[in-house]
Amino acid sequence: MYRKPFLKGKLYIHFTVDFPDSLTPDQVKSLEAVLPPKNPSGLTEMELDECEETTLHDVNIEEEMRRKQQAQNEAYDEDDEMPGGAQRVQCAQQ
Repeated sequence: MYRKPFLKGKLYIHFTVDFPDSLTPDQVKSLEAVLPPKNPSGLTEMELDECEETTLHDVNIEEEMRRKQQAQNEAYDEDDEMPGGAQRVQCAQQ
């Protein structure tokens, strides 16, 4: 993809976020001043139905890339195992 501006690839961004265990009231007020206002109505029933609870897992990008490469290679390996070409029709012996 180097020097090919029209080829698009995947962009992985790694964030490390340290959340504090607690906040002082002054810190809470500072955050409320910077962040958008809270939605007082909360989520509607329909929005709640569309939500899905999940668990985040750490991802090893190198391992995922190896796994995908292995899966691609296995797809080609199956083709190599099959005999090539069409079978010819043979006449029955009398």
